[in-house]
Amino acid sequence: MKLPISRGRISHTLFEDLVWLVRSVFSKINDSQTVTRFETTFAKYVGRKHCIVFPFARTGIHAVLKNLDLPEGSVVLMPPITIKPILDVVLDLKLVPVFVDIDQSTVCFSESALTDALKSSPRVAILTYLFGIVPDVEALCKTLRNAGVFIIEDFSQCLNGKFRGDQIGSFGDVSVYSASSVKTLDTYGGGFIFTDDDKMAKSLGDSQRELSKPSRSRLIKKVQTDLIRNFASQPIVFALLTFPVLRFLTWRGGSKLTKFTGDRDQQPLPSLPAEWFESYTSIQAKVGLQQLKQMEEKDTKRKSAINQINSSHNFKDRPIGKDGGENVFWQYIVYADNFPEFQKQLTSRGVDCATTSLVKISGLESYPFQGVTPNADRLYSNGVYLPCYHQLTKTQISRISNALSELEPK
Repeated sequence: MKLPISRGRISHTLFEDLVWLVRSVFSKINDSQTVTRFETTFAKYVGRKHCIVFPFARTGIHAVLKNLDLPEGSVVLMPPITIKPILDVVLDLKLVPVFVDIDQSTVCFSESALTDALKSSPRVAILTYLFGIVPDVEALCKTLRNAGVFIIEDFSQCLNGKFRGDQIGSFGDVSVYSASSVKTLDTYGGGFIFTDDDKMAKSLGDSQRELSKPSRSRLIKKVQTDLIRNFASQPIVFALLTFPVLRFLTWRGGSKLTKFTGDRDQQPLPSLPAEWFESYTSIQAKVGLQQLKQMEEKDTKRKSAINQINSSHNFKDRPIGKDGGENVFWQYIVYADNFPEFQKQLTSRGVDCATTSLVKISGLESYPFQGVTPNADRLYSNGVYLPCYHQLTKTQISRISNALSELEPK
């Protein structure tokens, strides 16, 4: 019996989720020494001098932008596809977003679009690497620095990526990593800011100390959510329950559940939620210390699986990155001109897939700023998430390869 292959898997084991759920209920959650130890360990792992943790990446970005003390109306260059809360943060600080279209082969800033965007005299750029694909980071950073732009390097989907031997996350003035569910390093939430600048690190540390006490109930909810997703994507459960539901929704002609992790709210926030400003817990830090020890093995397995798939088909319409880059494939993406039909064909072959749950923030009509981003439009509508995780078996790798070979454009 060939079990269907789920679109995604949680990086933790079910047993780990159960253990952390129990500990989140009964253990101490505000041990500052444990949090500091993880910050120090993670900074060394990324190759930066300082690491300061916040409850979310959006909170860390808010602290960075606030500490830059930018004049009202200053321009921030942003990716057209990301999580909406980063846009909410920019607007909360009365800054102006300008959206830079992507290069379809790198899913990062297009160099030509970036050149045009620099005419807006930006003060900051949020340089985001999607799906673990590495662009020409050196060229992009050189262009930005020559224009006097402060670089926030968002490598939440590209941990352990490299460009010409240097770690992704080490190129910006600061860099940010989101350790949320389904990431390769998942600590049940958390946003880490990295920098080599002592003054910036001190300012961010001051911002961190202003956060309110951590919430045990919210931590428990995050671990429960991870556990439910983990259970639902287990092979037998996925075959008997999750996949039939998704297949029915696909047959019905689409649903929010055909997004990778469901639809996201796209309405403006009247104010930033209080939970964005609660401290990171020591339980999460302990999770991070454990998971960092497993990262290399998991990354090796995932990259090996995708390299095998890539070598077995001629599906060239997909993000491939730039020469000199070492992709880590947080997700494996191909472009399909007709996504609903492509999804049905894959589903009939027992391969689950989806489009991104990230938001195309350049096209939110309820917000005061939009942008013309045709390449991002195509990625948002026609970029297909295929199964991509370290738990893939040889048989599953072969089935995904065969499905792509059968569906590749002739």
